Amino acid sequence: MSKLVCKKCVLDSDIPGIQINEDTGLCHFCETYTPLTVQEKNEYLTRIEELFNQYRGKGNYDVIYALSGGKDSSYTLYKLKKDYPFLKILAVQFDNGFTSENAIKNAKKMCKITGCDYFQLTMDKEILYDTFRKAAESYDAFPKFAKYRASDICNVCITIIKQKLIEQAILQKAPFVIFAFTAGQSPNPIINLSVNFIQWSRSLFEKQLQKIGIEDKDELFLLRREFLENIGENVPSILHPLCLWDYSEEKVLETLLEIGWELPGINDSNSTNCTLNSFACYNHLEKYGFHPYAFDVAGLVRSGEMSREEGFEKINQELPQPLIEEAARKLKLKVKSSQKLLVKV
Repeated sequence: MSKLVCKKCVLDSDIPGIQINEDTGLCHFCETYTPLTVQEKNEYLTRIEELFNQYRGKGNYDVIYALSGGKDSSYTLYKLKKDYPFLKILAVQFDNGFTSENAIKNAKKMCKITGCDYFQLTMDKEILYDTFRKAAESYDAFPKFAKYRASDICNVCITIIKQKLIEQAILQKAPFVIFAFTAGQSPNPIINLSVNFIQWSRSLFEKQLQKIGIEDKDELFLLRREFLENIGENVPSILHPLCLWDYSEEKVLETLLEIGWELPGINDSNSTNCTLNSFACYNHLEKYGFHPYAFDVAGLVRSGEMSREEGFEKINQELPQPLIEEAARKLKLKVKSSQKLLVKV
């Protein structure tokens, strides 16, 4: 059977688990998609403002913010502080060993512009490299849905960030953790966590780490048990305000460049902060046969925040070989470009 491509988004029938209805020409996600109305978005924004007013000032910080230094996280921090200037924010940047110098510079600059505190989360680079290498060599370490959302390497990295931001929120008694996820990445603007859910997600990640060969006995990556045991009533909620705002890459970049954010100088169409991303995409394509950004891009196309043509261009753009080779060198892996194989050095 020949490949079918959804006539609305960018998903196709060659992606495992994706079926295109031959009658409608739509994938399951487009057939069942119901976008938030303007009224619903405004209701969510009103609810978020009510939550801010209700819980602000109750901890050392009101918000623990995930700041990569890339365009989306920088823009979201800027708009968040512009719309809610009363918020006391701790911006946390995870240096995963592949964070570009410009991303660190941009993150610190955005904190200065917005009057937020900056904290850089660092870990031993060799331990991180070993972890990312094992993620690259693994297969099916993450469930199908997670594999659709990101590469194995990015899933590990993102989950470390989530674990440590929740840990920081508990430590600082901050009621909110905020990520700069677009509508394509998270359609749910408000996620109320519970102790049971946090315990479950920690346990799940521990098993996923074990599956790739990592025993995190020192809780370097995992939310430390001592914080979980003393959480009390300090259970944070996760907010995704960016998915409620009008979004276009052009508008985001225009706003940022006007206030002094600088272009990253990374030749990667999918990342403005991480030099590992190209290799992670390459590794995912080699193992699973589809682009790890396909679902996020499809979500943006589906919601009208990106044209279908732009979506296809984004996921079909050739990955930069120099970035792939540099990351492979750091991870002690070798890319055989002629045969497109990943082999241990």
